[in-house]
Amino acid sequence: MKIKVSEDLNQNSEVLFLGIFEEDKENYQKFSKELANELQKALKEKTFSKKFGEIYSTRLPNLSSKKVIVLGLGNENEFSAEKVRQALGKAVNQTKNYKLTSFSTNIVLLANSLNKINPESLGRAAAEGILLADYSFTKYLAKERQEKKKPLDSVSLQWKSSSTLLTKGIKTGKVIAESTNFVRNLVDEPANVVNSLFLEKVAQKIAADSDKIKLKVLDKMELQKEGLNALLGVNLGSDNSPKLLILEYNGSDKNGYTALVGKGITFDSGGYNLKPTKYIEDMKTDMAGGAVVLGTIKAAAELGLKKNLLGVVPVCENMVSGSAQRPGDIVKAYNGKTIEIGNTDAEGRLILADALAYTEAKYKPEVMIDLATLTGACVIALGYYAAGMVGKDEKLLNELKFAGLESGDKVWELPFFDEYQDWMDGSISDLNNISAKGKGYEAGSITGGVFLSKFVEKAKWVHIDIAGSAYWAVDGDYLRKGATGSGVRVLSYYLLGN
Repeated sequence: MKIKVSEDLNQNSEVLFLGIFEEDKENYQKFSKELANELQKALKEKTFSKKFGEIYSTRLPNLSSKKVIVLGLGNENEFSAEKVRQALGKAVNQTKNYKLTSFSTNIVLLANSLNKINPESLGRAAAEGILLADYSFTKYLAKERQEKKKPLDSVSLQWKSSSTLLTKGIKTGKVIAESTNFVRNLVDEPANVVNSLFLEKVAQKIAADSDKIKLKVLDKMELQKEGLNALLGVNLGSDNSPKLLILEYNGSDKNGYTALVGKGITFDSGGYNLKPTKYIEDMKTDMAGGAVVLGTIKAAAELGLKKNLLGVVPVCENMVSGSAQRPGDIVKAYNGKTIEIGNTDAEGRLILADALAYTEAKYKPEVMIDLATLTGACVIALGYYAAGMVGKDEKLLNELKFAGLESGDKVWELPFFDEYQDWMDGSISDLNNISAKGKGYEAGSITGGVFLSKFVEKAKWVHIDIAGSAYWAVDGDYLRKGATGSGVRVLSYYLLGN
């Protein structure tokens, strides 16, 4: 799709999207008296208001556009970069609902007139809102159904002054959005397609596309040799081979890595603690954290980030078979700690434990951020619109929280009090993979983070639980039901800002 910048509102577009703030009293009188009269009537009859998201649709005979849509932008003081994403997401959705393929809008120009958001941030938000809203997973649909969901051809953004910073922002936003959609494609794919070999090939392609990326893959034999037994134990019931994928991105001559570690469970049956109906069906998505790591490394290379990054993805499948891991089994992790398997469905923390400990021991990163669809408790606590976050480094937590608010890919800090720190201690082993305190299910998102913290020694570390934010059951303004790519934007903004 082409995102164009034009000094004039392109009246040849199939749809004209005109934004209007609540404070605007002119109601497009100068643009079209006919439109102004229609708006006045609609406002008086209360069939339209200027509240954010309200839509008034019409057709003006003197314009070549098939539709003119006025979109309420709400209060000027409450307008933000996220509102730009939401407004343009609505514009994309409305255009596609009318089965049209292009629109022109003045929304970005109006946002700039408020002098609240710099042009580069506006361009970034605009590209993200447009491209994320335009995403559809149509690979397995018949051709005629694919046609109904095909991407838009073009969007024209009106802009009056120098467009250098705006265009720079659009370029950055496009990379971030396309990398997010790359992740959504991976997560939306079925588990009979996405296995460990498939993800290895994806990583190979990412590495092949950049001379700054090297790929290292530890297969089953190497994992056994290195002693990543927590990872190996989870995969015992699967016919697919476990792997540890390590993408090394060298964008700077300076020493020191930021490591991104993502859970890559390609399907999670729960193991012998089998997941019930209405929970097991979406478990192809349990590799979303790993997909986010792959997508973020891809974005970093395309943006040319002046940083050194590690993208680490432990990949396996949690299945049931005669050889599968049992509740009550004890494994020795890479760092030597013993873990009793209290529940085979608390498997993500096991593979992350080995990945975190191995990454720190071998590469000594300054910062480690792990991402995982780790706990149902996080979905209950935060729903879809924010990922949960725990850690002890306040500076890193605050930087990620700020990046989340700026990107619209929000993360929210959960308490990590000292009182929680022994909740994962085992009775006959160093650790248990579920809490033995209370009834065993309290503070589930937090205790999952506590467990992971036992496998990090010196690095600044944060755990991000994307269980709710990675896969939505509802439509949003610019994200639809299904995979969202949650994690790519917040990490990209964090890395760009640091």
